[in-house]
Amino acid sequence: MPARKDFMRHIVNRVLASSKLPRQVVDDIRRAIGRAEDKYKFHAFGGDVRRLADYLRSRDFDDLIQLVKSVRTEKGEEPAIEVLKRILLEAREAYKDIPEVVQAIDERLKELEAEETGKKSPLELLYDSLQELSKEGASVELDRERGVVRVTYGDRLRAEIGYDEAAKMYSLEYSLKGTESYDTVGDVKSRLRSLLAVARGRRE
Repeated sequence: MPARKDFMRHIVNRVLASSKLPRQVVDDIRRAIGRAEDKYKFHAFGGDVRRLADYLRSRDFDDLIQLVKSVRTEKGEEPAIEVLKRILLEAREAYKDIPEVVQAIDERLKELEAEETGKKSPLELLYDSLQELSKEGASVELDRERGVVRVTYGDRLRAEIGYDEAAKMYSLEYSLKGTESYDTVGDVKSRLRSLLAVARGRRE
């Protein structure tokens, strides 16, 4: 079996080298993806390339998109966002035999395309992205009248997500309900700590 291409070294670096982007921008993009590589361990040398899907769906990749969008280019130069799309397209070809990575790439490409054409609102983009949760048994609905995306899982999870145009931020309101059984005091304590973290609004 041939060696798997490494996302950072064989795809990102090669595309950036041919991009003609300013050196500082190239360094910023490479640094951001390098931090993600350390965090998500998706490198091909001892890591797991499938974890690239986790990165592509993360807030860290959202931050990379915002970084790239902030880059100003001169007339006739390739926009930085197009460079990022080329990276995604090359990764899609390199990892075409890994369904979860291909799906994550397609979701991001679709999101970027929709933003450029202005055909979809932030809530519509969110609704499209959350459709994958239906594979895990959740129900995802777009309520255009109320301006929210609603996610439910039986009677255990109810969530509504709205979008504040002025602040350019999503707001998530949710409630959890459930009954669980544990063997030890330690297990109960661990679960309660995780629930308290959610109650405090701390991202983990």
